[in-house]
Amino acid sequence: MPSWNEQLVFVTGGSSGIGLEIARMAAAQGADTWLLARRQNVLETALESVRAAALRSEQRFGMTCVDLSQPEQAFPALDNAIRQAGVPDVLVNAAGAAHPGYVEQLDPSIFRWMMDANYFATVYAVKAILPGMMSRRSGHIINISSAAGFLGVFGYTAYGASKFAVAGFSDALRAEMKRYHIRVSVAYPSDTKTPQLEYENRFKPPETKAISGTSAPLEASQVARAIVQQAQAGRYAIFTSLDMRLIYLLNKFLPKGLVFAVLDAMAGSSKPH
Repeated sequence: MPSWNEQLVFVTGGSSGIGLEIARMAAAQGADTWLLARRQNVLETALESVRAAALRSEQRFGMTCVDLSQPEQAFPALDNAIRQAGVPDVLVNAAGAAHPGYVEQLDPSIFRWMMDANYFATVYAVKAILPGMMSRRSGHIINISSAAGFLGVFGYTAYGASKFAVAGFSDALRAEMKRYHIRVSVAYPSDTKTPQLEYENRFKPPETKAISGTSAPLEASQVARAIVQQAQAGRYAIFTSLDMRLIYLLNKFLPKGLVFAVLDAMAGSSKPH
C-alpha cells in the first residue's frame, strides 16, 4: 500500500473530527502536515496531537487559522501556507458544516452558509493550490462529500445541495486534472461521531432521524482510515462502510421512483409535520 511518507499534506478542517484523524494518520505515515481551520485554540491543541503522532523526528508541521468560506481570507492564507511549507502533495478538504431542518423553516442565510462552508471553501482551497500542482504535474486532491451528496434526503435541502455541489465539482475536476497527472478523489462518509454530528442532531427533523436509523455512528478514526487507505489505493469514489457503498450503487442503478418510495416510507413523509 502506498503511503504519504516524506510528502506534504494540507488538511482543511484539520482541528477536529475526520480532518484531525486524517492529519494524525498522515503524520504517523511520515508526512509533513499542515492544518487549516477556524478556531485558533482548538487548532493549537490539534497540532500538538498531530505532532505527537509523527513517524520521523525531522517531520515539519504547521497550522493556519482561517475561515476558508471567505475568499478574502482563504486565498491569502493558503498562499502564505504554500510560501512557508511548499506546494502540498496531498490536499484533503475536510472543512464543512451541516444544519438540517424543514425547508420552509430554514432561513435563506442557512442555504448560503452551507454553500460557503461546504462547497466554496472546497473550491477556494483547490483553486489556491492548483497552480503549483499543475506546474509540478503531480498531486492528489481529496474532497469530502456525504451520502446527502448523492441521495436527496429529507431535511437536507440546504446541506445536501452543497454536498451534491462538492460531488459534481469533483467529477469535473477529475476529468480536467487527468492531463496534469493530478489525482482527485471524493469521499462519501457514513455518519461519524464528531462535534459536528452532535450539533447537527440538535436540528434534525424526526423524519431525518428515522432515515438515519438507530445504528451507532462510526468513530472518526475508522472513517479517516478508510478514506486514507482507499485514496492511497487509487480510488476515486471512496466509501467508509459497505452499507454506504451499497446505498450508492442502489441509488445509481435502481429506478428513481423505487428509491424515492423507500425513502418516503422510511421518513413517513406523507404526513405533514
